[in-house]
Amino acid sequence: MSKDRRVHAEHWARSHNAQPCCKPSIGTQINAQLQETSNVTESETSPRTKASIKRAVVTSPSSLQASKTRPRTWIRAVAILGLLLIAVLPVMGADSSDAVAASLSVASTAGPDSTPNSLADDPELRALSADESDGDGQDSIDDDAKESSSSLSDELDSIDEPQPEEGESDDEGGIGIVGGFSGVSSFNPNNKGASLSLDKDMTSVVALSRESGMLLGSFTAEGQVTTGCSFYNSDGSILQSFFGGTLISLNSTQVGYVAGVDANGQIDDMAMGVNGPVNALFCHQDTKQVFVGGSFTSTISGLTTSIATRRSASTGGIAIYSVNNKAWRQVPFHGLDGPVYDFTGFGDAVYAVGDFSTTFDNATYVPLNTQPLNLTACNIVGGNNAEIFGFTDPRSTICTNGRDTPNFTWLLRDLLDGYMTINFPFKATPSLLRLMNTMYEGRGTSTFRVMAVENNQVLAMTYLDPETKEEAFCTQGCPLQHNTDWQEFRFVDGDEMLANITGIMIKIDEYYGMGGGLNKVELYQRDPHVYAIDIYNGSPCGYSRVRPTTNLFGDWAETTAASYHGTYRTLTVDVADIKSPNVKGSVIQMSPYIPEAGFYKVFMKIPGCQNTNTCQRRSAALVTLTTNQNNTIPSIAVNQHNVLDEETEIARVYAPASTTEYSATVTIGLYSDGDFDPQTTKVEVVVDYLRFERITSFDKLGGVIRLDPDLDSDKQLASAIYDSLKDVLPEDSVVHAVTSGLSNSTEPEQVLFLGGKFGGEDQGYYNIAQYSDRRLTPLNATGLYGTVHSLTFMDTSLYVGGEFNGTADLKTALNNMAQYNTTDETWYPLNGGADGPVTSVVPYSPFGPHVVAFAGSFSTLYAAAGSEDQNLTSSGLAMWDASAAQWTSLPYIKATPTLLFADPWKSQDHNVALIAGSLSAVAALEANGTVLLTSDGGIKSLNMPDAGLQPDSEGRLVVNSGLWYAKDNTTTPVLVVGGQFQTQDGTTNLAQLQDGKWQNLVDGIDGEVLSINNAANLLFVGGVSNISIDPKNNKPSGFGGLVVYNMDKKDTVGVQNLQGPDGSDRSSVRINKIAVRADTSMVVVGGNFTTAGGLLSCPYVCTLDINESQWSPLATSTLVDQVTDMIFADKLVVAGTFKNGTGPTSYLMTYDFDINFWSNITGAENLPGPVTTLTYADHEESAGMYYVIGTSESDGTPYLAKFDGASIILADFTVGSQSKIHSMLVVPRSRIPSSVLGTQSSMSRRSEMPIPAGYVLAVSGDLYLPGGSRASSAFFYDNQWAAFLSTIQSNGESGFVNSVFFEIPPTNVYQRHRLSVALVILVAIAIALGITFLIVFVGLVYIYLRNRREAAATASAASAALAATAGGMGAAGTTKNPLTTTLLGAGTISGTAAAATSVGARSGAGGAVGAGSGTAPAGMTDYRTGIAAAAGSAMAAGTKRYTQGDQYRNVAGSRDTWGDDNAFAGEPVSYESIVPESGRLNSGSPAGLAGLAMAGRQAAVSSDTYVHYDDKKGADSKYAHIDNANESLDSIFESAAAEAEAEEKNLARERAISASSKDADLGINSDPNAMSMGMNDASAAMAAGAVGAAAAASHGRHMPTPQHYDSDANLVAFDSGSESNRYSRTSMYRPDSTNPFEQRMAMRESQGAFPPAGPFADTDDGVGHVPMPSAYLMDSEHSTAAALAGASPAIGISSGVAVGAAAGAAGKSSAKNLRRRSETTSTRHTDGDLSVSQSPSSRPSGESSVNGSTTHLPIRDSLKQYPVFYAKFTFSSRETGELGFRAGERVFVIDQSDEIWWMGIVDHGSDQPLEQGVFPATYVSSEPPKSTDWSELM
Repeated sequence: MSKDRRVHAEHWARSHNAQPCCKPSIGTQINAQLQETSNVTESETSPRTKASIKRAVVTSPSSLQASKTRPRTWIRAVAILGLLLIAVLPVMGADSSDAVAASLSVASTAGPDSTPNSLADDPELRALSADESDGDGQDSIDDDAKESSSSLSDELDSIDEPQPEEGESDDEGGIGIVGGFSGVSSFNPNNKGASLSLDKDMTSVVALSRESGMLLGSFTAEGQVTTGCSFYNSDGSILQSFFGGTLISLNSTQVGYVAGVDANGQIDDMAMGVNGPVNALFCHQDTKQVFVGGSFTSTISGLTTSIATRRSASTGGIAIYSVNNKAWRQVPFHGLDGPVYDFTGFGDAVYAVGDFSTTFDNATYVPLNTQPLNLTACNIVGGNNAEIFGFTDPRSTICTNGRDTPNFTWLLRDLLDGYMTINFPFKATPSLLRLMNTMYEGRGTSTFRVMAVENNQVLAMTYLDPETKEEAFCTQGCPLQHNTDWQEFRFVDGDEMLANITGIMIKIDEYYGMGGGLNKVELYQRDPHVYAIDIYNGSPCGYSRVRPTTNLFGDWAETTAASYHGTYRTLTVDVADIKSPNVKGSVIQMSPYIPEAGFYKVFMKIPGCQNTNTCQRRSAALVTLTTNQNNTIPSIAVNQHNVLDEETEIARVYAPASTTEYSATVTIGLYSDGDFDPQTTKVEVVVDYLRFERITSFDKLGGVIRLDPDLDSDKQLASAIYDSLKDVLPEDSVVHAVTSGLSNSTEPEQVLFLGGKFGGEDQGYYNIAQYSDRRLTPLNATGLYGTVHSLTFMDTSLYVGGEFNGTADLKTALNNMAQYNTTDETWYPLNGGADGPVTSVVPYSPFGPHVVAFAGSFSTLYAAAGSEDQNLTSSGLAMWDASAAQWTSLPYIKATPTLLFADPWKSQDHNVALIAGSLSAVAALEANGTVLLTSDGGIKSLNMPDAGLQPDSEGRLVVNSGLWYAKDNTTTPVLVVGGQFQTQDGTTNLAQLQDGKWQNLVDGIDGEVLSINNAANLLFVGGVSNISIDPKNNKPSGFGGLVVYNMDKKDTVGVQNLQGPDGSDRSSVRINKIAVRADTSMVVVGGNFTTAGGLLSCPYVCTLDINESQWSPLATSTLVDQVTDMIFADKLVVAGTFKNGTGPTSYLMTYDFDINFWSNITGAENLPGPVTTLTYADHEESAGMYYVIGTSESDGTPYLAKFDGASIILADFTVGSQSKIHSMLVVPRSRIPSSVLGTQSSMSRRSEMPIPAGYVLAVSGDLYLPGGSRASSAFFYDNQWAAFLSTIQSNGESGFVNSVFFEIPPTNVYQRHRLSVALVILVAIAIALGITFLIVFVGLVYIYLRNRREAAATASAASAALAATAGGMGAAGTTKNPLTTTLLGAGTISGTAAAATSVGARSGAGGAVGAGSGTAPAGMTDYRTGIAAAAGSAMAAGTKRYTQGDQYRNVAGSRDTWGDDNAFAGEPVSYESIVPESGRLNSGSPAGLAGLAMAGRQAAVSSDTYVHYDDKKGADSKYAHIDNANESLDSIFESAAAEAEAEEKNLARERAISASSKDADLGINSDPNAMSMGMNDASAAMAAGAVGAAAAASHGRHMPTPQHYDSDANLVAFDSGSESNRYSRTSMYRPDSTNPFEQRMAMRESQGAFPPAGPFADTDDGVGHVPMPSAYLMDSEHSTAAALAGASPAIGISSGVAVGAAAGAAGKSSAKNLRRRSETTSTRHTDGDLSVSQSPSSRPSGESSVNGSTTHLPIRDSLKQYPVFYAKFTFSSRETGELGFRAGERVFVIDQSDEIWWMGIVDHGSDQPLEQGVFPATYVSSEPPKSTDWSELM
């Protein structure tokens, strides 16, 4: 197995370690490019182009060899040029006659490869020729050139970059996860895999970390969550979170606008919350207190628990909750007069901001139950007391602990009302009455009232209604519940009758049972009091640990006056002792009980002097207040000269709350310097009590207050733990936001930033300011022009959100969001801002230390001014990456959140944010179908704003496959994904990630993509076809299921389409898997299809050669359904349904490419159902092993199995039957975070465990795990599961993971390489110059030799013709058995003539052998006479032997009528037969010039000098002056005839006639002995050879069958019954023929009448034309023509016997050729070659030679269904898709639908692959090849 496969797990594991991810290492580059084929739509293609598109060649990739890799040097380039020159130099050195013959042969057989004139005139064929160069202009190396010089091919292949060696990479790589999801989170066990699918009708609160999400709670829809905060564990994870807003319930638990939830889901109702909306929360980590701000007045518990604390619990917009005690803490200042909007921590304090100016800490809001009246010091009496013993005394209700027992309860007399009177020993202002009802024998008080003793006035009271918990008023009939609870009644403030009363009466009006009564009674007054008479202080009942105390030093006497209700203390001293130490030491120390720290006014009660008539003695008191141990207020002199009773304010101080250790102390003594009457001898000071009245602390806060979070701190002993700013904001300021950060000073310090709506020109700041050094200062540009709603500070910048449009100085435009850098004191816009108000700005720490989140009512994020970027759409949430200065990805939140909260980054592993709102789905990351795993095991989203994948028009968003494309190790990988989706730019189903955005890659992928893979620079995309009919042209269009894309050229590569199971339907094609076979050029495609290109059977799996773009089937398999998955594990492992007839079904098989054979897998028969997923066992010692996952056929439950190298083993694999498993891979456990797997499990390997020790199996899909968990990805190990990822779709349903893929080195493949452009240009220039020189040189030589040869041949032929005519040549004789006659001839006088005769015999296609001898007359010495004799004998070849019954006759017909009337063989002819007016021979001229016609025709083909004179002659033509007949013969025939006539007109004619007559008779009638006698004379032998050749040609069948063709080369029907019609046609030559002779003739004929070429009858235009030979008799005619022309390309003249034998063999071969035409196309025929043996090297492939005969190979069974044709010519493929073959090879034709190009298959043998492609139809014949292939001569 390839090492590339084994590094998968290492890449996955390294991605989970805290190691930096690296770029791929730079390796050697493979400079490889595949020739690109244009992707032309059918509507734009011509018929020729359509045929070209259909090309494909089935080639086994195993036959390809890796190209040699050698350094690229210029020396190599020079070597290439040298080799090219060597390849063409032999042309220059060849024999001139051979070169000419070769050139003629090339011209005849070149076909489309050489693009002759007829092809150049065809636009379709020109298009084909143009297609034969690649897109880069680098022409592929000609195949023929490669065959001629293998070293040249090696050199070309060697000029490449070195291939990288296979091995493990040191790169970290990336790991991608794709699937059907819109959001992804790490699995959270608390959610049971619910994937955070939420009820949008509820308000949900979710905690989000970087990679995880946890649902904290769901609230009823009545209200919203607008604020929140959290407490954290030491590792940064959430311990408990709190939420506020307008909530009224949490998971059916009633809450009061605020509540908390811990990590275990436990709800904290926060003592029922508060009584109004909550705007802000701040969790103080150190004290575990929650600061709550909003528009409320009190906590719910304070309002409902006790009437005594109802007022004191009032918080006025701010409250503090103790998390540990689960109770509200009393705010020291009892609240504010307006709402609180925000909190921040700054230093050791918490700052609250809002719309307020005053604290609520006055006397109205103090607790009422802190200052009890000592009722034991009071006079208590009862009325209508019961007569029951022990229940008669009302004092039994004071300080008692018993329950309805004697002496602990007071009862009234039966069935009577009654009362209890409490007379105070001093005047008091009661504030609270507490009662406990009696339950004695069913008795009890039902209703009562309270009256003042002195006037019996009823006092108004309030109480808490037990049902509504609301405060209710009562005067008469105040209810008392019949229970044993304390019941409280508050005296109404402001009641004038309440102040300073002397006692109260409790009047019982109604009762339970037999009468009323009470169990306990307590009475309180509001303000802290300390009495000079200590017995009055506090209560002996022990209600409080601390009670007021009074200590006396000196003689302080009790004083009671008749006019004064009460007792007080008086210090009386002599005047003389005023300054004495004893007097100074006579003081009274009074310590009140201060229940709470705060600011107080201190009052002293001074009885009037008239009460005791001591006004002359009164002086002044010296009062000293000590509020704490370190703070003593300077002494105050209090004048006591008041006549009446007076309560005098003596000070306003801050007093800390009293404790057992310390309490404020007031010392009172005589002021020695006080005024007094000088007549008196005594001086006195008096003291009754001191009263401490709570007062408002601050009344000019300006919307900001500071508060120490430690409410129990000793700091309050020295000063208040709350305060205002020293430099307050203006009155009516509203502060919406506050945060802290570093200043811009040289020594940065923490400063406070305030934002809202405040300031003005007088202050110098607008709506935003900073506070430091006890003063407020503006920011640069004086602030912002608009309201600020939210602030956060990060790094060195302040981020602001609100409703503003720029700076206050109007110089910088800012749309609702901005950044202020404190370093350079400059405002910066965030691109172009937002189109709506921003209400929340927080540091979104889960995404890192540089990400800021903005939330609000905006829908568009503007692009920066002047930028070309587009505006971004938004749902009211945006994330700004300050490090990159751009918008970044978001958490997945399906709806606009009402809460977005996160604390600043604290370098913790788990920074958590709170998201709340009416949400339907939430996940840690918005990742539409694609997510990456980072090197530290985290998750990274690829969704950028407006750049992520989006649902398609059907609402589907699913990614099925992903790939990091890299052509080689030096290429930066590009992430490519495919599925069903669309992008912002309209791309569908396939996209690449470029510059952080998903962008278009390939157009037209409108079907779902299922698989992506790449081989070198080719990207393969497979999926579900989506074919539709274009209504415009009624042709199919769309995605056919497979696209091959060249990533270098950015264009698709043309490959044949795959068809579905019905053969022609492309709409059912489905490509499930694309696999690349390493170290080859093979790509294997599997899925649902059956054919390739419509004809090639390739069911469900097929291979594609990347170099040729050609399909090739595997060996026949038993696949009956689509392939679901494939991997290469030593062999190709294919998952599908295999069924052989009625045999058992198999779901897995392997394919061995070495032997092309399918094999069963041991144990596969035990698989319970179809296989869906295969994966490698990527670990050491796992070569060839893999894992199998499928679904049980019985119940659909997934199963797991492993192939261990020998057989398949099923594993114990427990997973829910609803599970869908899409992929899996093996991962080393040591590289997985311990938080995922834990450490408690043993990793010992058990025998039944198919997963090796130390590894886990990562399974992905939609998994229902044991225990109820549902995950998208999980790890399976030790027969247990560990959930990993949870995903969610946009509709709220659980998502799924389709695939996990790695960034690994690309699979090594073989690819055809090209030279670099620069080198190709240089080499091309050099070659072009060399070839140009060679072409010019060879052309000159050729022209010279051709002209010389043609002149000589024409002259000889003309002389011979004249001589034969003069002698009166007779017709060729007949014979009954010509095949037994041996033709012997020898030529010694003229080798040329003999050779011509031999060629005529060897290649003659006449089909019979004639015997003839020619003997020259005695004394004949002129060589021209011998030539003439040979030519005369050969004239008989110009006639045809027509068979009718047993009679044979020679016929030489005209062009149009080859009838009996024109049989004139041997008739005399003379130049007098030439028509003077035209210069042409008469149509009735004798047949003696038939041979001359053949020679003339051959010369006409090879010469461009024959131009019809009549067509050119005209009034304005250059030929108009020509009048005589000789000049009108514009050809060499004229000059040849003139020359012959001038030399020996009469003598030559007589001799020729005499010789011809004798030889003709001898050639037909004589026996072999007579022939032997004729050979004694050389001249006679010469003549005999000529006549024999002519006889051999004439004994064959007839000349070509003339047929009628119209102007479009279509065959015209003829009457078979008419002999003249049988051999007549309108046009002799087919313009569409591939025969170069006929092409040239057709071209010439299209240009005008043909030149005079022989004695044939004129046509309608009066011109004689040469008939064209038929294809199957071409050999004979060409040979005859060559003989008469005097050219012999192959046969020597040394032996006349050999020539004769060859002629006889040619006749025999031609006769057999006729029989072949009647055979079927599949008939094989062998025939000996009697003339020239074919060498093995020249024999076509696919044939063998046994004893000189040719034998074709057996036909494969798969090819028997196709018709068999035989190659007439060698055809070399010039471009991808063409089928090359050699002459004589069998071609199995599979498509003849195109008229010009057919498609076929060539079989090179069982050890060779089949080849398929298109080829010219005229290059093959249905007849088997002859032993002598005429194409070799052409």
